Amino acid sequence: MSNILLTIGVIVYYRGDSLYFDERPKSRREDLYDREKELKEMLDSIESRRPLIILRGIRRLGKTSLLRVALNEARIPYLIVDLRGVNPNSRRDLYLRFQAALNEYLSKNASMFTKLKDKLKIIDGVSLSGIGISLSWKNPETLYSLISALEGEGFAIAFDEVQEIRGPAGKELASLIAHFYDYGETTFILTGSEVGLLYDFLGVENPDAPLYGRVFHEIGLSRFSMEQSLDFLRRGFKQAGVDAPEELLEKAVDTLDGIVGWLVKFGALSLREGLKEESIDKVLGEASKLALTELERFLEKRPLARKRYLTVLQAIASGKNTWSELKREIERMEKREVEDATLARLLNALLKASFIEKRVRGRNVTYHMADPVLEFALRH
Repeated sequence: MSNILLTIGVIVYYRGDSLYFDERPKSRREDLYDREKELKEMLDSIESRRPLIILRGIRRLGKTSLLRVALNEARIPYLIVDLRGVNPNSRRDLYLRFQAALNEYLSKNASMFTKLKDKLKIIDGVSLSGIGISLSWKNPETLYSLISALEGEGFAIAFDEVQEIRGPAGKELASLIAHFYDYGETTFILTGSEVGLLYDFLGVENPDAPLYGRVFHEIGLSRFSMEQSLDFLRRGFKQAGVDAPEELLEKAVDTLDGIVGWLVKFGALSLREGLKEESIDKVLGEASKLALTELERFLEKRPLARKRYLTVLQAIASGKNTWSELKREIERMEKREVEDATLARLLNALLKASFIEKRVRGRNVTYHMADPVLEFALRH
C-alpha cells in the first residue's frame, strides 16, 4: 500500500514557539508565514498615522491575522469592529458591533477605561456599566462623539469586512470616516474580501459617495504559490514534530490552491486525526459547507436572479469559462435568448463579490472560481 494512504497516528505536544496550524486568527508575528512585506507596509502605514488604510484579498488569505499582528506590534490602542454577517442595512447592528469591539478592548485594558470614563459619561447615547459601555443607536451623533473621545487617546479603528455594511447604515459609516479623514487624526483600517464591493464602499468611481476622492493606502494579499504552500505545510508539521509525506503535501497543495485558511484546516485536521489522504477530502467536505453558506448569503439578497447566478457559477466550476459558453448555459437553462447585458450584470456582481476571477490573455478572456473549495462544492 502506498505511504500516502497510511494513517499515521499523531500525538502533538505544542511548544511555546510559532504555530501555523492554529485555526484562530493570529496575533503574533512568529505565527504568520511569509507576510513580512505586507506586515512592514501595514506597520509603516499605522505608525505614520495614515488616515485610511485598505487591506484587501479574497476570503481566507489571513487578512484578520495580519491586521491583528500589525496592531499589536504598533503598540497603540485599537478596535477591530467585526462586520462579518452584519445586517447590511442596520444601524443597530453597526452600533452593537462597535460596542462589542470597544468593550472587548476595555475589558483587557482597565486603565484605558479609567482614562476615558469622564469623556464617555457625558456623551448622549452612551451608558457606562462596569468596565464597559452600552450604546444607543437612536442618535447618529453618538458614534461621532465616541470616536472623538477615542481619538484623544490615539486609537486606530479597523472595520473588518467593511463591505458587509451597505444601504443607509453603510453610507452613515462612510460619512463618519470621511469626516474624521478631513477633520480628525484617527487612522481607519478597512479590510475586504469582496473587492468590488469594497471599492463601492470607498466610492472609487462614484462622485456622490462620501469617501470619493479620499486618498487611501492599499495593501493586497495574494494566495500562496505552490512553493510557498508546500513550505508552509512542511514548517507547520515540523513545529508539531511530525514528518509529513511529501506526496501527501503535494496533493493537498494541488487541491487547496494556496488558500492559507484551507491549508491551515488541513494541517490542524491532520494533527488531530492523522496524516492520510482522506483528510484532504474531509477538509473539502467541511469547508464546502462554509463556502456554500457564504454563497447562500449572497444569493438570498438576489432571489429573482438566483437560478441565473447558480447556472453561471456551476458552469464555471465545471470548466465552461468563456463568455459564449456561459451565455449558452443560461440560454439552455431558460430556453430562450438572453441579452449580453444580462450576462454582463451577473458576471460583474460575481466579480465584485470575489466569487470569481477574470483572466485576460491578449484577446482571450476567461472566468474562474476564486476559491477551489467553492468550486468543489458546486461540482458535487
